[in-house]
Amino acid sequence: MKRHCVVIALALLLPVSGSALADVITVSGHGQSYDPGIALSDARADAVGKCSAQGGTPVEEIYNHITRANLWLADSIWKCEVP
Repeated sequence: MKRHCVVIALALLLPVSGSALADVITVSGHGQSYDPGIALSDARADAVGKCSAQGGTPVEEIYNHITRANLWLADSIWKCEVP
């Protein structure tokens, strides 16, 4: 009887184990433009593109920064879930 319960418990955990194998990594993107909104948009697109290139799914943006030099310079860091 105890062995039967263990088999059932393992069968129930099987669908959950696939999502447990995914790793969460961080990716960063950079952008620059004469317009701050475009620079930040380019930085986000760059980070999402790097995540997708690894076969991952962007989860959320965890940090962004924009600064003024001769151009607006932007950075964006994202959590990315990869299989």
